[in-house]
Amino acid sequence: MRLAATAAVVLATTGSTMARPTVAKRAITDADILNYALTLEHLEDKFYREGLANFTQQQFADAGYDATFYKNLKEVSYDETTHVSFLTGALTAAGAKPVAECTYAFGVTSVAAFVATASILEGVGVSAYLRAAASIVNKEYLTAAGSILTVESRHSSYLRASFKESPFPQPFDTPLDFDEVYTLAAPFIVSCPSTNAALPVKAFPGLALTASSAPVTSGKTIQFTAKATIEPDAGKDYVYAAWVAVTGPIFTKAYFKTGGIIETTVPAGFHGQSYVVITGCNSSVSDDTVKAGPAIVEVTNSSGSP
Repeated sequence: MRLAATAAVVLATTGSTMARPTVAKRAITDADILNYALTLEHLEDKFYREGLANFTQQQFADAGYDATFYKNLKEVSYDETTHVSFLTGALTAAGAKPVAECTYAFGVTSVAAFVATASILEGVGVSAYLRAAASIVNKEYLTAAGSILTVESRHSSYLRASFKESPFPQPFDTPLDFDEVYTLAAPFIVSCPSTNAALPVKAFPGLALTASSAPVTSGKTIQFTAKATIEPDAGKDYVYAAWVAVTGPIFTKAYFKTGGIIETTVPAGFHGQSYVVITGCNSSVSDDTVKAGPAIVEVTNSSGSP
């Protein structure tokens, strides 16, 4: 079984007090989208290069991963480096200044945690490209983004299979918007060069699934902790957990428990790497309604399960 809880804890706690890039909200352009994609590719590129430098092939073998897996991880790393070069070149050719690599802290101290975090990052990458593609105006850029998306999806499937999880747990991938993706990426970023252009994105307060909630299955009651004080709207003793889906969010009531715990139930129809935000209403998800999240939730039963 995947060390999803370990990787999620790394994602939720890494850099909680670290400096993050200054961002400004404004209309997003194709150049912004390419730089947004490049920001994510820089992070993935550095993650793989650093992990493969820190852990030897023998350490991978000791953790139960054979030589083929190690070789394929090196191929994944090469892909991410190539994506960085490609996007950098595309931005330069378009007369835009590409963002440079930032300084990161991944908080990964074992091969198992490295592979688990890699799987989560690849899943987030698929969701990021899927949503961003809809905002691209230039069709050549759209084709390029689609080409990267399909490769990121292969990476995700391969890593999921290494945990004996379904490589394709549901019939539709989940799109995440710019702020949702940035919320998941920001904890890894210590600082960025002052010369990097500020992107029109922001991070919401962090949200994390509690370790005691795993494994997560449909219909189960699960709990979250938030990195912000969340208050219900007047006259209510609950908020909503919005489960992100390609057809629109599914809302479940989320109740407050002692110790800052927020509790909700997993709705039917979610499988694999899923995303939840805490929101103040059950009609839409927007910058005005999101109170925290997204949190990453691995729902262990697949869509082909009874």
